[in-house]
Amino acid sequence: MRLGGSIVEPYTGPDAFSAVAKECGFKAVTFPLNYRNSDIEIEQLLQALKNEDIRVAEIGAWGNNPLSQDKKEKQSALENIKKRLALADYISAPCCVNVAGSHTAFWDGPSPDYASKNVFNEVVETVQEIIDAVKPVHTFYSLEPMPFMLPFSPESYVQLLQAVNRPGFAVHLDTVNMINSPERYYTNSLLTQECFDRLGTKIKSIHIKDIILRTNLTVHLDECLVGTGGYDLACLLQNASRCDPDIPVLVEHIKDQSDYKNSIAYLKQMLKDLSLS
Repeated sequence: MRLGGSIVEPYTGPDAFSAVAKECGFKAVTFPLNYRNSDIEIEQLLQALKNEDIRVAEIGAWGNNPLSQDKKEKQSALENIKKRLALADYISAPCCVNVAGSHTAFWDGPSPDYASKNVFNEVVETVQEIIDAVKPVHTFYSLEPMPFMLPFSPESYVQLLQAVNRPGFAVHLDTVNMINSPERYYTNSLLTQECFDRLGTKIKSIHIKDIILRTNLTVHLDECLVGTGGYDLACLLQNASRCDPDIPVLVEHIKDQSDYKNSIAYLKQMLKDLSLS
């Protein structure tokens, strides 16, 4: 597998970006450019990453709400997602990823109807529209699981794959985002195993992080640095290594570059201890 993350410290130019990634021990990164950048800028960054044997793991379509109840906002979101998917296809990224969307004012916010049949059908239709417009050949469109948004379980992801029924639709896996109850928290290794058993070769990119159940009432779950929570990281690493030897596994949601570096070092030691490196 290719462990990696994001560059959150300032940099100047593609060589500086790849140098920071290398210093952190990354073998995969989230692509920092988008369709507004020139072909020259994109190609220069790709070459700089290739020189260090660092792979683009995914292109994010974050901040776009394809389920917005505002027609102009929804149309703008769909167009932005299509352009980002086209860029992912152009650079042969494993996937372009976004969340399914929300009927609230927040693009990634919880909505009372998140598990309804109507929302499920709307998600299917928007995903089909995006894929049919772009017709990706070298990449896949994918949805990041969320605790309160489709897909919120292995079963719901299987159902979406079947309903969308497009070869350009695949899986971005974030098992921690599916942990939305004490039961799932304390049995998270079973959840992770089920994800890999049911989604298998459809998984194109993975997020890895940790989570901790706090004592705050009523239920309070927080993301935390790897190794500081209750998530079974070994279960994820073991399954990911069997899934695809070159699959990107990204640490995310860290604000300090040194924490990215330390997290990668921690995970590399785990791989060594598990005889996976």
